[in-house]
Amino acid sequence: IFSEVWYHIRGGPQPDAYFQLMRAHGYDLRDPTCQHAWPATQDAAVVARLGRTRMENLCFVKLGVAATTPLVPAPVVPVPVPIPPPVPVPTPRIHLQRHERLLTDEERQTCSAEIAALDELKITYAIAKMTTGVSLAVIRGSDIVSGVLLTSGLWENAEMIQAFQAYNRIMQHNPNGTCAQPPCVDKVFLDVGANLGTWTVYAALHGYHTVSVEGSPPNFALLQLSKCLNPDLAPRINFVDSFVNEGSEHCLVVCDLANQGDVTLNCKAEEWTEPAMTAYKAEFTKHNRNVRLTRTMTRQLDTIIAQVLEEHPNFPNVFHGMKIDIEGSELMAMRGAPKLLAGQGAAELPIIFSEVWYHIRGGPQPDAYFQLMRAAGYELRDPSCLWVWFAEQDAATLARIMKNGIENVCFVKKGSIPAPVPQPPPEVALPPPVVPAPVPVPEPAPVPVPVPVPAPVVLAKHERHITDAERQTCSAEIAALVGLNIEYAIVKTPLGISLAVMRGNDIVSKALLEYGQWEHPDTVQAFEAYNRAVEHREKGTCAQPPCVDKVFLDIGTNLGTWSFYAALQGMHTVSVEGSPPNFALLQLSKCLNPLLAPRINLIHAFVSEGSEHCLIMCDLSNQGDIMLNCQDHEWTEPEMVVHREMLRVKEGRRNVLLKPTVTRRLDDVIAEALAAHPNFPNVFRGMKIDIEGSELMAMRGAPKLLAGQEF
Repeated sequence: IFSEVWYHIRGGPQPDAYFQLMRAHGYDLRDPTCQHAWPATQDAAVVARLGRTRMENLCFVKLGVAATTPLVPAPVVPVPVPIPPPVPVPTPRIHLQRHERLLTDEERQTCSAEIAALDELKITYAIAKMTTGVSLAVIRGSDIVSGVLLTSGLWENAEMIQAFQAYNRIMQHNPNGTCAQPPCVDKVFLDVGANLGTWTVYAALHGYHTVSVEGSPPNFALLQLSKCLNPDLAPRINFVDSFVNEGSEHCLVVCDLANQGDVTLNCKAEEWTEPAMTAYKAEFTKHNRNVRLTRTMTRQLDTIIAQVLEEHPNFPNVFHGMKIDIEGSELMAMRGAPKLLAGQGAAELPIIFSEVWYHIRGGPQPDAYFQLMRAAGYELRDPSCLWVWFAEQDAATLARIMKNGIENVCFVKKGSIPAPVPQPPPEVALPPPVVPAPVPVPEPAPVPVPVPVPAPVVLAKHERHITDAERQTCSAEIAALVGLNIEYAIVKTPLGISLAVMRGNDIVSKALLEYGQWEHPDTVQAFEAYNRAVEHREKGTCAQPPCVDKVFLDIGTNLGTWSFYAALQGMHTVSVEGSPPNFALLQLSKCLNPLLAPRINLIHAFVSEGSEHCLIMCDLSNQGDIMLNCQDHEWTEPEMVVHREMLRVKEGRRNVLLKPTVTRRLDDVIAEALAAHPNFPNVFRGMKIDIEGSELMAMRGAPKLLAGQEF
């Protein structure tokens, strides 16, 4: 079994309860390669590491199924010799992810100060080798951006290309500006919310000097190490350690250790006291959220820009472009930059690429953000910065952002870039006027009104259109998605599989659209282990021969990346997914892959220890990822209203979809699958389980499966 393990796991205070359950059923706990066993004496170290990383992948192997890495016996010596002291067992080989590399000794020496700063903050880091050749320091553990960088070497690549194309167009229509101390730098990029620096290093690679503002202490320490690891780019990269806001406020930095690189702010006029911080953290702990809280002071963006230009007198007073992504605080940051927006201060800014949240700090909805920018002389445009969205379209824009939770938009100073003008149809040649004396002159024919040309549909890197034949064949599956109000897209993966994904704010969908894969190294590694295990086991028997050769059990199928990979390897799957949107997308994906469809068996269910009444919680900032809150009686409407308000007030999750459901035991799901498919063998090839911290509860509901009884 290849399993994700959370530190705060449902059904046990810590994951050692999960380990004990599995060992009681005769399973070894092993590293993610399924080769090196971790005995019970190492549980404390494993739990301590999980407490730091929040989440980790592990492997459980039935005792006697696959041998651990064999030790070569020493040669037999006929003459008695003294027994040497025991040789310490070497630690397992470090498993590097696809785009991960090790630091060299020279880099460790050159960047010793930056590494010491990370050690002082107790940050476990890794080095990602991006597809552009740049090395970035990232978090090893539970951080979404770091995980994607380590597996794919890219993050938001399509958005960056789109934005920098717009930045380059702007310079065709605007002067480069002047500076206090010529010769002036050619172009400067402002990155507010630099995170791990993907936008910053992309800008530096393309010859920009950067002003990169990041307030999170872990992220800032990682940025410093990344700068040290790229000496060719370092002279063009300038970091500012600060959070930006409307003014100078006392704020609490909230870092959820389930996604360590992403932080939010809670600000107030007076300073945060230790008792207030303790009480605030207790609210998160009550809901099994492990957060780190630190105090900070915010600054105005105008103040930061003035300081940067004073320190760099060769920077021009017209910035080339700006990206801002600060988790819903964009409006507050722009309220602190009136001079920058008006072009009256130290610098001018013709174009801004911005993330917009529906629940934005400082305004109940993002229309307050749009109004501020329009009042400063900016037009709201689509992410390509080409097509103007007028104020009359704000209602539609708000509805779309409410549905997706987050969206990227572009603000362009009026007159900076001319918007594309729709071309009218060719003029109709009119006959020469006739001037008869007694006959009245006929009315001239009406001139055709120019028809606006619609904005072109921009496809993501791995996106494709659905064909007319597919629309007809999969009409029922498409109708189900329309009924759920799901806006979908089709991804063509590098393996040739077509997957239906969400168009909007879903992390897995975005990664698939941009990179064509998700968790691919993990998938390959797990299936290699499944194949090794089969060498030591019988294939099993079935109720109705001839038996299927191999079956894969996928608990928490999500969008189907593991299931379709298994089908591509010739396996039949039992794929269990409870989320209604994900299940509808899986049905469409199955229809789009007719050659693989006979091997894909989908079951719509949530699994737990027993039949429980649970509330599905879907945060619309990541729609494909859901969690459960279970109780012993059915959820009532008043209870759901109270729970939604609790999420809004105590956790700051303002846009959450709640839906009641009933869970099932995994043993019952397996029994149903085998009854429906009597040619399935009673020995499964392997299993993957990833259900957001509910793995222990699911396994408690599978005693027969774990003990190898009945099935």
